[in-house]
Amino acid sequence: MNEQTQVYEYLGKENDPLYNNIMHLKLNQSLSIPETNIQITKTRYEMYEIVSDEYHECYSSPQSLYERISALLNAIHLGGKK
Repeated sequence: MNEQTQVYEYLGKENDPLYNNIMHLKLNQSLSIPETNIQITKTRYEMYEIVSDEYHECYSSPQSLYERISALLNAIHLGGKK
């Protein structure tokens, strides 16, 4: 499967609204990703969680969370799961 190139790979993730929303999450704050059933939460332990029907994963850094969400969104847009 070919991966779709995201515009923010060229512009830099600092220009990506998703990245900025992740970076500005406060403790116990959640963010839903439009057009998906994915919710992101920054826990009271400063961990980042992805929760959906298919996933419940934790990440220690916003960068690793962003990379995983980007991969999931890429898979969704290409019609598969990752």
